[in-house]
Amino acid sequence: MDGVLVAHITAGTIAVLTGATALISRKGAKVHRAAGIVFVFAMAVMGVTAAIVGALDPSNAVAAVLVIYFVSTSWLTVRRGERRGRRIELGACLIATTLASLGFWSAYLIATGAREAANPYILYASLFVNSAIALAALGDLSVVLRGGVEGGQRLARHLWRMCFALFIAVGSFAAQGLKALPAILPAPQILLAAILLVLLTMAYWLVRVLFTKWDRPARRRRLMEDVTLT
Repeated sequence: MDGVLVAHITAGTIAVLTGATALISRKGAKVHRAAGIVFVFAMAVMGVTAAIVGALDPSNAVAAVLVIYFVSTSWLTVRRGERRGRRIELGACLIATTLASLGFWSAYLIATGAREAANPYILYASLFVNSAIALAALGDLSVVLRGGVEGGQRLARHLWRMCFALFIAVGSFAAQGLKALPAILPAPQILLAAILLVLLTMAYWLVRVLFTKWDRPARRRRLMEDVTLT
């Protein structure tokens, strides 16, 4: 079990570092592609090992499935053609719907006092995360109904899902990393700033891709071809 825990911590650290690298590097560049590939596999390892380490805690299994769901659907978005999307996305939609339903039910129990929360922020965090999962489920359903996703929406789907997976990785580190950072450092502020930075960067790219001329068809096509080659 110690070996699994070491693998989990190592994978989580690699995921945070490579995710940050992909986030700040030029989109479609070799550094971005390489960091993104390592990030996907590191997140998958982190999710699986989290489920093994916390086998007696159902929340760990849910978190593991959630991590793998976001990175795999993001990765498949750029690996597959624009007008492809049926069975895999339908399965992804069912997974996300199940996770969101369980999450909202848990939030309801906390809100009504039927379940005790570890801290006063758990309810708000749960509502935020599960709202994102529900939004992802609707996105999967949209891909199924339309038979695929194309253009700026395809790139936005890839970006926000990968960024949200990074948000989960940083959040997981924040939950455990407070114990590892030196006492002289303002650990809570540093880790909260890192989480907010991921969310703000995600918002920046979504606005830029969906609502500006940055995502011209020729540029978008070249960018998606660059990413797909990996």
